[in-house]
Amino acid sequence: MPDYEDRTTQEFAEYIRAAARRAGYDIDSPRGGGRTALARDTGMSQSSVGRMLAGKAMPDPAYLEALATALRVPLPDLLVLSGLISREAFAGEAQSPRSVSPREAAADLGIKDPAKVQLFETMVRALLTDQNITPEERDDESGAA
Repeated sequence: MPDYEDRTTQEFAEYIRAAARRAGYDIDSPRGGGRTALARDTGMSQSSVGRMLAGKAMPDPAYLEALATALRVPLPDLLVLSGLISREAFAGEAQSPRSVSPREAAADLGIKDPAKVQLFETMVRALLTDQNITPEERDDESGAA
């Protein structure tokens, strides 16, 4: 993990902290286990996760894909924020929206209470049913499959 502290590292850390919270990682509580879980889910060491979240170091590029997956964020965002590639590298490349389950959408919105997550999932399924569209059919209509 490269040890350098600069504006890019700080901006990357801010993005990762926000994404980790949205993904349900309790990174703020010393005993919440979020940092340990993030390390486990990405294959990074706990010290590397801690330094990354503190804005002290960037993760090794080999971990960016696992980090994007664990945090449910677009990999291109991490590549750009880490300074590995420019935003222009993706210019003209159409980004198709990722398909998410109602549970993932609830997590992305910061809904954590299990009862509220279940209510959210039920509501989304009911709305899709009211439209006579199953999630699979919606994916087919958008060209994703």
